Amino acid sequence: MLRVIAIIVLFTLAVWFTTNYIIDLKEVTNYITSTFPTWIIIAILFASESFIGLAPPDMFIIWAGHMPSPYLLVFYLSLASYLGGVVAYLIGTQLYRVPIVHKWVDVKFEKQFKTFKKFSGLLIIVSALAPLPFSWVSVVSGVVRYPFKTFLLLALSRILRFFLYAFAFFAVF
Repeated sequence: MLRVIAIIVLFTLAVWFTTNYIIDLKEVTNYITSTFPTWIIIAILFASESFIGLAPPDMFIIWAGHMPSPYLLVFYLSLASYLGGVVAYLIGTQLYRVPIVHKWVDVKFEKQFKTFKKFSGLLIIVSALAPLPFSWVSVVSGVVRYPFKTFLLLALSRILRFFLYAFAFFAVF
């Protein structure tokens, strides 16, 4: 368990260091949103939510607030995020087929993954609503074979998050 925590902490520190000292995410986001058409920006969010989840959805929501029809864009962004989570779940189901991952889930980290599966519903909702790694929770949900229909239902809370954040952001920005 300590190894898993150490890996997560190291990865988080690496991402933090990269985004704070190597890549200015605000500058990259401003460049992308001023250069590319709306559908590409939505596709970027979809890709991020499908694979790594490094692009913070909050920046996309704030961007939508500066566009005509902001709530329509928030709806599209929320669908892209939700569908990205579904793709991440499906990637997780395929990862389980990789022998080393299968061994980790069923043998090496069996207890941790059983605990994750036990609380997956709560984790899916929390990661969908809070600024937590929704794509990672989606992948692990697929790896532990959490029931797909239940995942689809619980992940709908991701759409709620986008609108709650939009109401808050649009009142501030």
